[in-house]
Amino acid sequence: MFLSPHLHFRALLMIACVASLGLAAQTTLFAQENEGSSPLELGRRVVPDVIGIIAGPGFNVQNGSFVTDTCQCKFNNGVGAGLVVGLMYEKNLLTPNATWRLGTVNIGARLMYENRNINAAFREYETLSFRSPTRPELSFSIPTLFRHLAELNFSMITLSPYVAWNPLSIGIFQPFVQVGLQGGLIVNSRLRHTISVLEPEKVLPNGERSTASIQIIRGQDTTYSDRKVLQDNDITNRVNTVQIAANIAVGTDIPFGTRFRLSPMLNYVIPLTQMLSSPTLNENFSISSWQVLVALKMTLER
Repeated sequence: MFLSPHLHFRALLMIACVASLGLAAQTTLFAQENEGSSPLELGRRVVPDVIGIIAGPGFNVQNGSFVTDTCQCKFNNGVGAGLVVGLMYEKNLLTPNATWRLGTVNIGARLMYENRNINAAFREYETLSFRSPTRPELSFSIPTLFRHLAELNFSMITLSPYVAWNPLSIGIFQPFVQVGLQGGLIVNSRLRHTISVLEPEKVLPNGERSTASIQIIRGQDTTYSDRKVLQDNDITNRVNTVQIAANIAVGTDIPFGTRFRLSPMLNYVIPLTQMLSSPTLNENFSISSWQVLVALKMTLER
């Protein structure tokens, strides 16, 4: 059985993340076993734990496709943006010493609230009947351009354990790389589908001009517009609530004062599960996210 290159990459990435976290856990046990010894005996310095707040925008990219309920329209290649905000905690595992010379290694976790939003659209021609303004009995069938817009909104709570490696310091900058896994719960989901007439006015074959509109019926009232909402509802029944992803981040710590650090970073979220999956609708939808984050970290006193 052969895996596609995309699935093969995801599998390798997940194995690498699990291995990194396993190594971090093993190193933590080693550090705890030697906690009674002095830092001089261990050849390492005692580094206090760190807590912080973290926030920034996330730029989302659609993978696969999804289908709306009303017209069974399929959407691809969507993008979007949303807010990411939460708390973080880090604990030191290794610092440079006589036996370890490869920089600083920390383990940590982020508890986040994330908006994963996607907007996707496509255009299509539909044949409409245009009536003559002066002779209502005379009509012409003319292809007219429409635009379909689907807006998907997801709210998530995520927990991301990770291993962080700081190989060196460059002046005041302390660059790092983070690798980890992310578990998430989708707490809210909504889909809105709108159709718009892009060519509302047409020149008829007899030279007259006529306008196209969409009929909108609300109870006993009927109105006409160039835009209509076909769907706007919660889609919890179609969502895979539990989500798993891999995280890869690069950034730098910038110390200021004695206890505080500012840490800008770029975090890439690679989904390992699908948000929407329906064999009957031929859906296989997930979201990758590039997150531009800034953390304000505070060192806990010992």
